[in-house]
Amino acid sequence: MATLNPLLTKVFRGPLDLNGPVIGRIFYLFEYARSYIEERIEAFDARFGTDTSAPTFERNQKTAVHFYVPTTASTIYEILGSIPLQPNKFAFVDMGSGKGRALLVASEFPFAKIVGVELSEHLHRSAEINIERYKPESQQCAAFELKCMDALDFDYGDEPVVLFLFDPFGREILQNVIANLEASLKTKPRDVYVVYVYPQFEDVLQSSRVFEMVKEGGPKWRPWSRYVIYAATAAAAASLGMEPPPLT
Repeated sequence: MATLNPLLTKVFRGPLDLNGPVIGRIFYLFEYARSYIEERIEAFDARFGTDTSAPTFERNQKTAVHFYVPTTASTIYEILGSIPLQPNKFAFVDMGSGKGRALLVASEFPFAKIVGVELSEHLHRSAEINIERYKPESQQCAAFELKCMDALDFDYGDEPVVLFLFDPFGREILQNVIANLEASLKTKPRDVYVVYVYPQFEDVLQSSRVFEMVKEGGPKWRPWSRYVIYAATAAAAASLGMEPPPLT
């Protein structure tokens, strides 16, 4: 998705932000209708007895932390199916995991563990219940870790990571999240993928010293299903720790 000019971003973010106080609730109604239609088509919750479809706009919703909207299940399957995963090697980390739909779908792929990071206690509890209910025969990973915490305090550990983002927060928080991930890679170089669905702040990844885009997809007429995948190899991550050559 094309990104806005920085000056235009300053003008159109804030009052006109889709997660902001002016049109945020109107956008929420649109997302509620969209999610209802998609659930009727895909029947994800109906098939598994889960509750991941309905968007949630919390009473004290902050503009910088976007309200919960589920990623279309078929989009998650498409994305994860395109990543060349080595079995039981990568951790799947969903920042802003909400009710846990992405976590549930990820459990059908050969991850070493699946981590959900969610600030809202209400959404965190919903994800716990959904995980207990989700028992498909195709499940390959049941090592779930749900963390009710600020995304900026998360420790990525030492494993290769697939970081999943469905437009969970604004530009400033995203910048800090990616900076923390890069710092982790500098300490422990390893392979990492960043999946960004509805990438309205993609320029944050474009400006990274270590990440490069490897795939983009989703129909342009459905911006909530547009996505990009950025990757960093262990060799590229190792270069973060190298001192730049002296000027001559």
